[in-house]
Amino acid sequence: VAGGVNMRQISEALSRYRNRSCFMKEALYRLFTETFSMQVTMPAVLKVITPQKGMRNHPLDLPVQFTASACALNLTRQGLARGMPVRLLSEVTCLLFKALKNFPHYQQLQKNCLLSLTNSRILVDVPFDRQFVMRWLCKHENPKMQTMAVSITSILALQLSPEQTAQLQEELFMAVKELLAIVKQKTTENLDDVTLLFTLKALWNLTDESPAACKHFIENQGLAIFIQVLENNIAEVRELSSKLVTEDVVKHVSSLLHSKEMEVSYFAAGIIAHLTSDSQPWMSRDLQRTALLQDLYATIQNWPSSSCKMTALVTYRSFKAFFPLLGNFSQPEVQLWALWAMYHVCSKNPSKYCKMLVEEEGLPLLCDIREHSEADPQAQKIAISILDDFRMHFVNYQRHPLCSMPLT
Repeated sequence: VAGGVNMRQISEALSRYRNRSCFMKEALYRLFTETFSMQVTMPAVLKVITPQKGMRNHPLDLPVQFTASACALNLTRQGLARGMPVRLLSEVTCLLFKALKNFPHYQQLQKNCLLSLTNSRILVDVPFDRQFVMRWLCKHENPKMQTMAVSITSILALQLSPEQTAQLQEELFMAVKELLAIVKQKTTENLDDVTLLFTLKALWNLTDESPAACKHFIENQGLAIFIQVLENNIAEVRELSSKLVTEDVVKHVSSLLHSKEMEVSYFAAGIIAHLTSDSQPWMSRDLQRTALLQDLYATIQNWPSSSCKMTALVTYRSFKAFFPLLGNFSQPEVQLWALWAMYHVCSKNPSKYCKMLVEEEGLPLLCDIREHSEADPQAQKIAISILDDFRMHFVNYQRHPLCSMPLT
């Protein structure tokens, strides 16, 4: 009925012989060859090999699943996936997950499925069971798949809401444990590679807005590799402050505050701001806390403007961790860091962060700083700059009165 000379014949064969695995294998192999350098989006072909016919009809046939996963990868490479319907991509992703579960020890099949999952279009836009994927990735032990698994974990952790993350009790513990083991291994071997970068990003995203993940970080000796983890998410969890305020940690973070790398100095300053804002852990070392605050203030004064470029992409899921710092008029140093950080991201991505200011009711805090008679002049200046940028953004681009507050 159909041959394998061109895409039309191959598609016909896949449609006609969907229940005969021997023909499916041959047709899929021909399709893989035809699509190896594919540059045109072809949803109809993807639909034939996965949801409607191939992978679904032969879930336990290894050659069919292996070749179909390779074809799916060819048809959904980064640029091609953008032209595919979301529903179709969702169905394909579910079938890839089934293949992962059915053939856990077949490395090349696993690799095909993981490579498909690293597609940003699929990870960000396509609905699927992200919690299941996190569970599966946490149990992935093959070192050859480590980079892909960690990169997927990093992106997925950002997609999970705090509520979803809280439901992953055991998986969250295992994920943090495995990620810290990777950092420790890379540190020991002095390897600064892409896997380490993805691992640190994954730790950032997992600990953000997740006190449970921060607790797991400390319980798994995360402080021992603190030199590799400069993010300030753990410092934001107030009940863990006493465990961070140790001689070694404070001394090391204080030295990082003076780093020539702007990103390192910025993150170290964030850690210091969060830790010093709580006076309880510093009861017996108030002089050290005062010296740290003075050092923090002087360092921020020497930074370039808040609109400067940093190599590391600074993103925040929420401003809520900054709000206790903004209201702390007795410590203008921590207030100043929070304002600098907020102004930096607002100036870089006003559409996202100006909206966040409204939704999380952060504008009144900025107005309080602007109007407060005893506020630090530098803090007032940055607060006014944020409010001015906020007003200009919505006047010029949104033209929608999201806030009735007097911003003039």
